[in-house]
Amino acid sequence: MSKITVLPDILINKIAAGEVIERPASIVRELIDNSIDAGATKIDVEILHGGKKLIKVSDNGSGMDRDDAILCFKRHATSKIKSEEDLFDITSLGFRGEALAAIAAVSKIMLTTCSDGSDAGTRIEIGANRKEDISDAPPAQGTTVEVRDIFYNTPARRKFLKSNPTELSHIIETVVQKAFACPGISFSLVHNSSELLDVSAASDLKERFSQLYGEEFKDQFLSSTKEARGIRVYGFFSKADFTRAGKGHQYIFVNNRPVKNPTVNHAVYRGYSNIIPRDRHPAYFIFLDIDHGKVDVNVHPAKREVRFEAPDEIHRAVEAAVYEALNPATRKEPDHIPYQEKTAPGMPAGFYYIPDSPAVAESAPEMYHNLQTDFFTSGMTPDVTSFFHIGESFFATVTGDGLLIIDQHAAHERILYEKFLCKTSLETDPLFLPLRIELPLREYHLVVGYKDFLRGLGLDVEGFGGNNVIVRSLPGELTKADIKGLLMDIAAGIIEEETSGIKGDTPGESLLKNIASRLACHKSVRGSEKLANEELTKMMSDLDRTAEPDRCPHGRPTRILLSLDDLKKMFKRK
Repeated sequence: MSKITVLPDILINKIAAGEVIERPASIVRELIDNSIDAGATKIDVEILHGGKKLIKVSDNGSGMDRDDAILCFKRHATSKIKSEEDLFDITSLGFRGEALAAIAAVSKIMLTTCSDGSDAGTRIEIGANRKEDISDAPPAQGTTVEVRDIFYNTPARRKFLKSNPTELSHIIETVVQKAFACPGISFSLVHNSSELLDVSAASDLKERFSQLYGEEFKDQFLSSTKEARGIRVYGFFSKADFTRAGKGHQYIFVNNRPVKNPTVNHAVYRGYSNIIPRDRHPAYFIFLDIDHGKVDVNVHPAKREVRFEAPDEIHRAVEAAVYEALNPATRKEPDHIPYQEKTAPGMPAGFYYIPDSPAVAESAPEMYHNLQTDFFTSGMTPDVTSFFHIGESFFATVTGDGLLIIDQHAAHERILYEKFLCKTSLETDPLFLPLRIELPLREYHLVVGYKDFLRGLGLDVEGFGGNNVIVRSLPGELTKADIKGLLMDIAAGIIEEETSGIKGDTPGESLLKNIASRLACHKSVRGSEKLANEELTKMMSDLDRTAEPDRCPHGRPTRILLSLDDLKKMFKRK
């Protein structure tokens, strides 16, 4: 008897849906793509409970007649391609005819549509067990799709959905991406009857940037346009002093399709090489217009990835665009991008040389007036050790065991990390004048959604409307920190933890560790800050009292001991 059987259609559809529909944001993406392909100039999105209960997308596009409306729920039924050759010249966002069939396989769905000039519209409702109900609808041009109870019939998939704030954040990101890619279309987003986004059609990308992120955020970016060999690269790139600890706000659009692409990403980082620290990341919104026949969009089930016919040309064009954005007085051809790391004579590549900076400098008395008292002077130890600086990032001292070399940023990071982790030694300082900070839409809702969690870390944050938050108090360790950048990194940490699937030993433990490491990184001393002997002595005393003094929260060493035996071996004396 044969062991191989042909699967029933309902199971095939559920398997196919698993490739296309990962979460509520996937449904929003597919429905908006259909609206854009239908020529809509206005798209409204309404959701309930992070999209788990309801997703409703309405547009004023071309709509469908009754025959097409019935057919659109069949697998691989589409109006966007007709032949095999069309796969190599795809101009629409959708083309496989999978989305509506996949959505109907894992949810309850109702479609209401009417084409231009029709006397009556069509309503199709597909409920449990794919039971269809077809009826007339008012003759209002456009299409509305309502999706309810996602994964109601696949509980194993439903339990893997994240919290409502996290699913909402993914939906916000999806809508914002689509709105950015199509500035000529009006978009709105409503969640639980609260309006989150309402942007009218914009005249250009700069206006759409301001609509979505605000002037304050936009002012941190430089614009650039580059055309070469049939490739047009344009967009916005963060200034050299506006970097993040994570890779948030890195968006690539190929022919207005949001995608991930390592070639483009690598080219952007090459453009920033030797300009930003290696542990920091730029933000960018980059658009590529290229011949549709020279890019393959049919390489990923969710169409998130593309493959270029000539990736080397793409790389050179993108790198040139970034270079010119950061060096506005310079114009470089894509075939010749100067790329040279500054190194001292004989120094291996990858080591940076800082001119006019002594390799070894002792702490000078004139530095004492600038003690970082908020870090180290409380509880100052009377016995001050003598230290000397090595370059910008390290200091050292001679002990009875040998030469001890310390990375001051990593050491201070470990100290602050354990303070935030334990929450016991934090002192909250109310602000005399509360700070009003404008955040991007997605980050705003994440920060407000986790305000009780942040209050436990000494951050008193409240929503103020219009994507603005009010910060009323801070832990003393975060005084003078970049609070806006900090809140954006906290939001990135929340997303990272919610989507990783990793759980700590206690509820919220993994998130606490993630956020604590980000808070510590923001306020720990930088390599370029020279500390006096008193400060360094206090730092070493605090480091010795931590649970893991030899490593920073990211796993890098905080200190290295070169023992006398090690030194003897280096000098061939042993």
